[in-house]
Amino acid sequence: MTRRTVDHRSARRTALIAAIWVPLAIVVVALAVVIAVGAGSGRDLIVGWSAGGHRTGPWWTYAVLVAATGFPVIGFIGFFIARATRMAGANSWMPAIAMGLTVFHALGMGVGSVLLNASPLAPTLPLAGGFVLAVVGALLTWRLLPREAAAPTGIEPAVSLPVRPGEVAGWTGTLELPGWFVAVVTTVAAVLIVLGVLRLLLAGPHGWPIFLAPTLLLTVIVATAQFVVTAGPRGFVVRSALGWPRFTVPAADLATAGVVAVDPMADFGGWGIRWVIGPSRKGRWGVVTRRGPGLEVVRRDGRSIVVTVDDAGTAAAVLETYARRPA
Repeated sequence: MTRRTVDHRSARRTALIAAIWVPLAIVVVALAVVIAVGAGSGRDLIVGWSAGGHRTGPWWTYAVLVAATGFPVIGFIGFFIARATRMAGANSWMPAIAMGLTVFHALGMGVGSVLLNASPLAPTLPLAGGFVLAVVGALLTWRLLPREAAAPTGIEPAVSLPVRPGEVAGWTGTLELPGWFVAVVTTVAAVLIVLGVLRLLLAGPHGWPIFLAPTLLLTVIVATAQFVVTAGPRGFVVRSALGWPRFTVPAADLATAGVVAVDPMADFGGWGIRWVIGPSRKGRWGVVTRRGPGLEVVRRDGRSIVVTVDDAGTAAAVLETYARRPA
């Protein structure tokens, strides 16, 4: 069965139903079942299994688990779907992920674990059943969702500048990671550091590996928080404020440069430094900090790099001036 093709408005509306409203209904129904069964039992339920036995706890533990997992997943994925300018790339499969995660937590870890709580097959049966239903739900969602009609993704060509003999054209710009992205990563790193300190206090020095993750996160933030972009007779250079990472396209290797519309999730699957297979089936690097117009620089072999920098048109015009002309 071939997925039908619709316009962006229809594709977005259907994706919102699949990513928000259907999962939301599943979570609400699952909560109702968990509350009805749990409250009706009038006793504690098994909330932990181990080789040595099991641990009981209040029945509402499962209600909290379903709500604390389901609502944030729906909100997080729904936020990006609602803002999507194209239902393509990562945006097109996010509803399937939302459906799969919701089904697993609501039915497998919630309803199934409550209904089969005293079964000798628990927790294997409810978790395994929830996983199977989650995979089926995600695949069906992906298969049944319509596909958005392909939009023109070519580069809007720039016109070279009328540079006179002896004159030199150049351009410099900067781009920064969005403040919310830096805040999220920094918060996660801070939480991990606090957990690491607590682990050291409780478990001793051998718990030091927990600091590796926050150290890596903070290093990435420092190295990629700001980039400087330059265009001129020598070509194109993108480098972080620390000097690395660094991307260069020499003037002799420039094929063309122009302005493109960038949707981070649709085109690159997120923000930051990204690598994907581009529309030309060649490697495509991205330094993506926001949605909107960006500069795309294409090499002679078809590989390219995209940066979401302001005044991309001027940068493209400078590069077109020196494209295919060695400095």
